Amino acid sequence: MPTAKQLYKQELDHCRDHFERVDLLKERGYLMKFTTFSATVENFLPTISRQKHATMFRELLLQQIFTSFDQKCLTAGDLVKLRGASQLLKKSDTPKIYCTYHLGSYRLLTSVLFRQGIDCVLLVGSNMNRTQGDGMAEHIEGLRKKHGLTNVFRVVEAGSPSAGLTVLRELKAGRSLIVFVDGSAETAPEAGEETQFLSVRLGNRRVLTRKGVGYLSHATGIPIVPVVSYREPDMTNILHCLKPIRPIVRSDREIYCQEAMQQLYDEFWPFLIRYPEQWEGWNYIHSFLEPQTHTDSSARKDVLRPAFNEARYSLCDLQQAPILFDRQLYQTYEITEDLRDLLLNINTVESVEDIVGQEVFGELIDMEVLH
Repeated sequence: MPTAKQLYKQELDHCRDHFERVDLLKERGYLMKFTTFSATVENFLPTISRQKHATMFRELLLQQIFTSFDQKCLTAGDLVKLRGASQLLKKSDTPKIYCTYHLGSYRLLTSVLFRQGIDCVLLVGSNMNRTQGDGMAEHIEGLRKKHGLTNVFRVVEAGSPSAGLTVLRELKAGRSLIVFVDGSAETAPEAGEETQFLSVRLGNRRVLTRKGVGYLSHATGIPIVPVVSYREPDMTNILHCLKPIRPIVRSDREIYCQEAMQQLYDEFWPFLIRYPEQWEGWNYIHSFLEPQTHTDSSARKDVLRPAFNEARYSLCDLQQAPILFDRQLYQTYEITEDLRDLLLNINTVESVEDIVGQEVFGELIDMEVLH
């Protein structure tokens, strides 16, 4: 009779078989999503060859399917291996702020904590709550019945005006908080929200991150516990619990927030480098990127034999319309089919300026489409 682990792997194999029968190139919006993914990986991890991006993206899409399956599978939590300071994932007399990331099967942290009898409050975006909230609630209810659990589980929407006060009350009532510190597509900075964010390093780039976690930790004296989820090659799910970040009594709150959030991203970076194809954040972290300053050269360069700047721009079709995508600024420009064909075959052209005209040619040079 097969073991629970063998049955679990069989189910994942079925997920993989179904996925591999899908022609991704025919899926709506695939090319644009992949191009954005590729640009982001290149901006953060330039050492990974662009030729490997397509394989990475397919693997990420498959990992998302595995993650969705894990939420439906009540035994998935039984098979999780704990590493690091795993005693922090057990029930105790004091609450904690568990900070995790959209890496690996990231929903399993909630399942494991709840199965330990910990009173949990999960902080999510409103869109995630609408699309995944019912599935999480069913999973929790299934665990409650299976293991006879009576502890509290509650979801709080991060975008709610009262979210901060609600979470603060829950923490003071002794309930632990679970939060994804690497953000989501719906929690990106918007105009007027500047005071809610601070800048941290992620690799060789800087990103904006909400500082609410640091504020809650400092205001309540509750430690932050970083937890990283990832899936090993043999399909084993790991929850790696890292050293807690403890607030210093009567320390400066702003300084603590900055240092705590930076530490959370520093702790995450080695895991991201090791398992880049398992991070869902590639699909939205560009919305949190802090713009890089570029030297503005007012003098137009003379380009005798212009070439298409493939390092910065990509050509793709969006709803069958040719699109020029700026991989640096994440901006899209709708172009004509003639311009697309020209850029693709520029090496066969004697004079680009004669074809497009002086004004368009100058604009392409200024934008660094041609170099």
